[in-house]
Amino acid sequence: MKCFGSRQIAALGLAVFAALFAIIGFGDLGFWDAVNGPGPGFFPGIMAILMLVMCLVVLFQSFRETAAVVYTRDELLIVGCGIGVAVLAFVIGLIPACALFVLWWMKILEKESWKNTLIVLAVCMAIAFGVFQEWLGVDFPLGIFEELI
Repeated sequence: MKCFGSRQIAALGLAVFAALFAIIGFGDLGFWDAVNGPGPGFFPGIMAILMLVMCLVVLFQSFRETAAVVYTRDELLIVGCGIGVAVLAFVIGLIPACALFVLWWMKILEKESWKNTLIVLAVCMAIAFGVFQEWLGVDFPLGIFEELI
């Protein structure tokens, strides 16, 4: 059996994070309303449970690995982007932070054309507003723009 390393620590940390969000999604946000159907915690609750299961699968599989763990530049960029989106969500709001992330991902990492980038950005923003804001009633952090609205 292998010792605890960064893969196990990351899997356990994300499993705790997923469990916390499952509790918030099912409890505080309201998973299902008898009259209106899915509530604000519907999608986050389901995603948290899926994330928890996947973290546990990764944790158990990581003990089978025999080679040394090597992180690539792309893996570290994704982690950095996740941290950047989380920080920017409190500064400029979640939707603008996610829009910047999609733009960065499509133009810098994927090297897509502006046409494809803007189409993907429009679809992502339509889903974010249509599904989460309007249908499920999720209030996104607005950052500094909250005072302007």
